[in-house]
Amino acid sequence: MAEEQQGQQNHKSDKEGNGYFKLAATNDGIFLTVYPPQNGGVPVNETVVIADIKKQGIEKLNEVLLIDTIRAAAGQSVKIGEAAGAQPEIHVMVSRDRMEATLEIDVPIAKCQPVTGEQVMEKIASSGVSFNINNEAIQSAIKTPGLMVVFATGQKPVDGVPASIKYYVDTSQKGRPTEMADGRVDYKDLNLFTVVTQGQLIAEKIPATPGTVGTDVLGQVLPAKPGKDLNLPLGKGVSSADKLHVLADIDGQLTVINGKINVIQIIEIKGDVGVSTGNVEFVGSVIVRGSVQQDFSVIAKGDVEVYGTVSGGIVEGKSVVIKMGIQGMHRGHIKAAENVVAKFMENATVYAGNDVIVSDVILHSRVNAAKKVIVEGKRGLITGGTISAGEEIRAQSVGTPMATATGLEVGVNPVLREEYQKLRVDLKKVEQSLEQTQKALTILKAINPSDLSPDKREMLLKLTKAQFNLVGQAENMRKRTVELENALEEMKYGRIKVAKELYPGVKAVIGTLIKPIREPLKFVSLYAEDGEIKVGTFK
Repeated sequence: MAEEQQGQQNHKSDKEGNGYFKLAATNDGIFLTVYPPQNGGVPVNETVVIADIKKQGIEKLNEVLLIDTIRAAAGQSVKIGEAAGAQPEIHVMVSRDRMEATLEIDVPIAKCQPVTGEQVMEKIASSGVSFNINNEAIQSAIKTPGLMVVFATGQKPVDGVPASIKYYVDTSQKGRPTEMADGRVDYKDLNLFTVVTQGQLIAEKIPATPGTVGTDVLGQVLPAKPGKDLNLPLGKGVSSADKLHVLADIDGQLTVINGKINVIQIIEIKGDVGVSTGNVEFVGSVIVRGSVQQDFSVIAKGDVEVYGTVSGGIVEGKSVVIKMGIQGMHRGHIKAAENVVAKFMENATVYAGNDVIVSDVILHSRVNAAKKVIVEGKRGLITGGTISAGEEIRAQSVGTPMATATGLEVGVNPVLREEYQKLRVDLKKVEQSLEQTQKALTILKAINPSDLSPDKREMLLKLTKAQFNLVGQAENMRKRTVELENALEEMKYGRIKVAKELYPGVKAVIGTLIKPIREPLKFVSLYAEDGEIKVGTFK
């Protein structure tokens, strides 16, 4: 098959009438055909044709015949020389970033020697390309001269991943009402606070990675950029023993402030507890700058401080302070493990593990304090309802001139009394179970051990364990019973003290003794002695 090359003068198409030439390489030699111009076109440039032909590696070139053929431009094929044993040209090119190497094998138009794989590999080696060489691509270039192929590609470095913080506490539901089992939502439970417990895993630092180095086609290592490290975002109430995990040091509210993780034992409501906040439940302390609205609740393990009022709501905490007062509306309640402090109480239900302290009045309320109820403000009035205290009730005035029914009870702790009564019932049940267990053990132990069936052996083992457990329970219950009896005995010495007026209509109860007040009394103290309630001076 002959190989041909067409030349054009001044890069103009022969369609424009310009002269042009063709070279053909056959087994018989190199043939030149020169075509004359048409329609006033430009003839072939002799210098251009000669320069092009001399590049082709032609042996025994007949230069005289070459010139004559060009000048004649007869359009006839003329043999001008023999094909030479020219070497193909192997081009290896490396991209500027050294991440790609290409191969191209140029074969002159004249007949030339075939290229070998060894020649190509020597050329590649001399170019310095050594990494990730694709032999199949090289073979394609050898088989198809003039085809440019990518035969080697570098591996880019992979930068490291920066360190990150993984959270184990879901804050995505914050501010969303709780969905109930039937699909409805409880708009009183808005999940405004994320609460964690002591020792709980809050977050983990995922360390940065160093990255993976790369290599260019010349085999040079390309360094990777390591991922950026970050410090654990430790704030208040959290710690980390291994510099990777963030644990809560205390029970409290989880907050992220300025990128730092904090667990705080107090939350602050800027306004009212109502439809905008929902119910508040927290393991620490709560401050409410506004009021607690009807049918909403604040329940905390720490202290609760309400700057406004509580109107028909529920407040529970360690100690509860309500600066304005309690408008119970015969619903809800106030309950404190320690003290309840308020300006006034009206139609309220209040429980305190220690004292109830009111600066103004208690009206038509049910108040229970394990120790004292103190109403000693400017008015210091108790009217209506029932006020109970374990040790003492102290007020400026109790009742009204209209003989409003008012109950005062001291020497009585309803909580302890209820616990004592329940404990006695439970102790009796445990003692009965223990007696039955001991009887069953006595029967089983009377049987020769070798005669016991596997079922009875297992029963003997279970009953023995049950006996130890019941004995321990009974012992603890008896000990607690004694403690409660001593506490209740001490309360028999409770007092009621009224600095100003104690009006008729008041019923005083001290322990099991009862004394209705039938005439006005002033500056008095009521106490139990010799089986009756006696009246003494306030001091």
